[in-house]
Amino acid sequence: MPYISRDPNGQITAIFRDASPEANQFIPQNAPELLSFIGAPANTELFHSLDSDLIRVIEDVIDALIHKKLLLLTDLPAEAQTKILARRNLRQNLPQSSSILAPRDGLIWGE
Repeated sequence: MPYISRDPNGQITAIFRDASPEANQFIPQNAPELLSFIGAPANTELFHSLDSDLIRVIEDVIDALIHKKLLLLTDLPAEAQTKILARRNLRQNLPQSSSILAPRDGLIWGE
């Protein structure tokens, strides 16, 4: 997936899951012309970068809630606990500036 059909000018006219006589050209899912045809942002790297930034924000919010004892790590499903702990261990090796809620002089923002 996906297979496409084109008009006489070479423009994509339809997308199909399977090859067929009218759609026998396979195209990568991240091809710019396919993304444009379906109305997706052409710059998917920017989108993934924003996703990555949002994940970091969510991690910092979870850490702040745990620090303030508003949330216990054990309140979360086991899979979520495992993923949070794995990312926390990886992030400990990053500079403090990688956290938007990084401690300042031993304090969390807002305390």
